[in-house]
Amino acid sequence: MNEIATAESWTSRTWSGFAASAALQGLVGALGCWNEDSFASIRRIGRYIEGSWQPGPGERDVRPPVAGSWTELIGRPGALALRAAAPATRPERREVLLDFLEMWARTPFADPAYRFRLGRLAETTSFTVRDHQGASFGLHLPAARETRYFEAVLPGGEAAPRPEEPLYVVDCHRGWGTPAQLLRLVELVRERGPFAWDAEAVLALSEATGLSRPAAALVLAGNPGADGCYQPFLDEHERAVFGFKVVELEAARAELSMLHDDERLALLADVMPADPVDLWEPGGLARVAERTAAVWVEQHGGRPHAPWSTWQAAVALETRMPATHLCHLFLDPANATLPPGFYLRVWPCPPEHRHLRTAWDVMGSYDADTVADALFTGLPWAYANLPAGDPVRAGAPKAVHHLRKVLAGRDSPARVLHSGVIRGNRGSRRWDWLTDGTCDRVMARITTGDLPAGRYESDPRACVPDLVADVAATLALSEDPAALYLQLLVLPAPSDRTVRRWNAWTPARHKAAAAELLSRGLVVEERRARAGRTLFLPGPWAHGKKPLPPMESWKAPLVGAQLSADGSTVRAFELLPGTLPELFTEAWRLVRRGEGPTT
Repeated sequence: MNEIATAESWTSRTWSGFAASAALQGLVGALGCWNEDSFASIRRIGRYIEGSWQPGPGERDVRPPVAGSWTELIGRPGALALRAAAPATRPERREVLLDFLEMWARTPFADPAYRFRLGRLAETTSFTVRDHQGASFGLHLPAARETRYFEAVLPGGEAAPRPEEPLYVVDCHRGWGTPAQLLRLVELVRERGPFAWDAEAVLALSEATGLSRPAAALVLAGNPGADGCYQPFLDEHERAVFGFKVVELEAARAELSMLHDDERLALLADVMPADPVDLWEPGGLARVAERTAAVWVEQHGGRPHAPWSTWQAAVALETRMPATHLCHLFLDPANATLPPGFYLRVWPCPPEHRHLRTAWDVMGSYDADTVADALFTGLPWAYANLPAGDPVRAGAPKAVHHLRKVLAGRDSPARVLHSGVIRGNRGSRRWDWLTDGTCDRVMARITTGDLPAGRYESDPRACVPDLVADVAATLALSEDPAALYLQLLVLPAPSDRTVRRWNAWTPARHKAAAAELLSRGLVVEERRARAGRTLFLPGPWAHGKKPLPPMESWKAPLVGAQLSADGSTVRAFELLPGTLPELFTEAWRLVRRGEGPTT
């Protein structure tokens, strides 16, 4: 290595274990294994490998690499470099990262002339061995019942000394991150500050991979799904750089939680430019995004891209399955994204096989519940709350078809998923909805294409225009208030915001329609908790505890909601018992027969 990289006069600053763990989280794990001596310990091991280390008073030998996974960084510091240079990194964490990278550049771990390998040993003893060709280390971890092996071969050497033959050993990756590149990156960040953020690069990465925009932003900031041990996950400064809401960034973190630390390092290992200064040039981050997209697709495959507004609406559903994975259930059912945590229960699973599993390959009751809950929440949402032509809505019938195909199987995933569908108080209602023809009629409303593109089934003017005309003529109303009245009669949660979205109304137009209904005494105006509206049908009100919607008691049996014995609370609601045209028609039939809502 060059003179600057081997200068022994240089020493890194001392950082607390908390500061180091927080700065490296999601990339270099092992919570609790970092301390004030960690950086110096890495440097000390490097000098031992080089042959320049001399034991101090009372020291017999260097300690083997700790249980932390810093050895996984060898040949792959690119993710840390990207995070250190990104504007969405807290200043205090940036300093830790820069100091780490500068330290790393002055060790043999950054020198491509050295060869490193990692593996496992059968014996249960720890050791350090060195000769003229290299060094090897064994670290026994009693709690994990394993002995980790680490070896270094010096430049020109052929093999490191081994007290025993490893069970297996793999070569460490060698990619971006030479001493010159690392020191140049550190120098640029300290001179120029972080590079400029590029929202267009984020969008390009999202569209090329199927990642949500916030998830793509986290990846390009070198923060691809860090864990939640250090709160807040993102501070106000970081969120401001990204430009996304807290709930959207939390959803993105959940989306990326499918990755292990090792996979995050591998994803960003070689996406940095050969000359780090390119990050500060026009289009620099876009070029990083292009390289990152290629690696993501190679590792995980490309996924269809959900429209931004659809993804945002999916986040609001708050299913255990992250919003992006929920959208993938509909966009590409046969290859639906493996939800976070699934393969942890069948670990170890070789990386080359992880992508072969899909959301349908459930291995336990929790996984089955996750998929079933997401499906039966997502199907009525896609049908009633997404516009005609939306790819997620258009994919709902394919998701139902694939669900039935999986359930028809005889293997374990089929049995486990079937149990998840029918389990619990909602199970029989879900199964009936899926098998009694209701689901088929709802899906047919999507496949027949009767709804004009861009219109919503929740807008009766789009799905039952003749019925709206009948309501208007019978009650002597204009078209807008007649449509709004039907929506209040049938829809479980017709908040002001969603009504305006469904109907493409301005606030003024909505207000005019509401005023006409009020003047006829068909509705009352009040404020009620969690309603999101001020217009209500007359009569009793049933409160709902999140995620159940509160609603007028009159409409509960019509829409399939179950109330408490006294009728004051919504006890259960998930699936509409028919298509919206059917329910709009039935509600109006009841009103015409004198069985409508009354005070």
